[in-house]
Amino acid sequence: MSGPLDLPQSASPKSLILSGGRHGVLLFHGLSSSPLELQFVARGIQRAGYSVRVPVIEGYTFGHHLGQPKTVGQWVATALKELDQMLATYDTVSVGGICLGAVLALRVAALRSDRLASVMALSTALHYDGWGNPWFTPLLSLARYTPFARRIRVRERSPFGLKDERMRAWVARQMKEVGESDAGASHLRVADLLKARELIALVRPSLSDITAPVLLLHAKEDECATPRSSFEVASRVQSSRIRCVLLNDCYHMISIDREKERVLTEMVQFLSHSEEERSAHASGRSKVLSLFESRKGTDQ
Repeated sequence: MSGPLDLPQSASPKSLILSGGRHGVLLFHGLSSSPLELQFVARGIQRAGYSVRVPVIEGYTFGHHLGQPKTVGQWVATALKELDQMLATYDTVSVGGICLGAVLALRVAALRSDRLASVMALSTALHYDGWGNPWFTPLLSLARYTPFARRIRVRERSPFGLKDERMRAWVARQMKEVGESDAGASHLRVADLLKARELIALVRPSLSDITAPVLLLHAKEDECATPRSSFEVASRVQSSRIRCVLLNDCYHMISIDREKERVLTEMVQFLSHSEEERSAHASGRSKVLSLFESRKGTDQ
């Protein structure tokens, strides 16, 4: 992750691709943000021996709005394409994300759950019910019926998802000078916020299709989405293993806030345990097949 004195330059966002081992980890950043907000955990996961990819998605990633506006269905289709490429490349694959990126990860997990090693959802936003949301947040759905409202931009405000005051000041400076930061863009379009709600409505009924192990990381003081969202995921998925961790010393942007080291540790440990479980399952299956073959040979 770049330091406080290294402000990013305004440029087209690029996917973060980190080569490592035969277990691939696909991560999705939040809405109107960039791979920068997951750079710290992505590089830490790579150092632990995994290959990591944080892709840009047209119409979803900040600064990557090319051609016509993209639909939620196109967001999901692009995410699935990224996942399918990783499934074709690596022996095992896990998926995850932060904020709406966690919601996007849950959607693709519901569609490919039987092929995933694990799912990792950070600061999941199924409900925008945190203490830091603007007063008009509950009224956003009315913008669907007011065409001009979709063009309105909502300015991001302090604390920018950060409890760390030094990091918060850095992010505020990034947003002022460049228009974006490691915590996302300086403004969010109402049109994109409406799409976020569409994605959430799509994901909620499909949570029961997720059977892969799920890790949920959420700040108790999340100013954007309270832990209610993670609790809902935990109660609806049909996973063989669910770990829900509540963090005490950070806000919404847990991947870059005060407890980012713990977030990274939890993710790496969960990946490792998921690998062990899959290996044990595969080993047990091989033993059963071996026993079956030996008995078959005896019977002949």
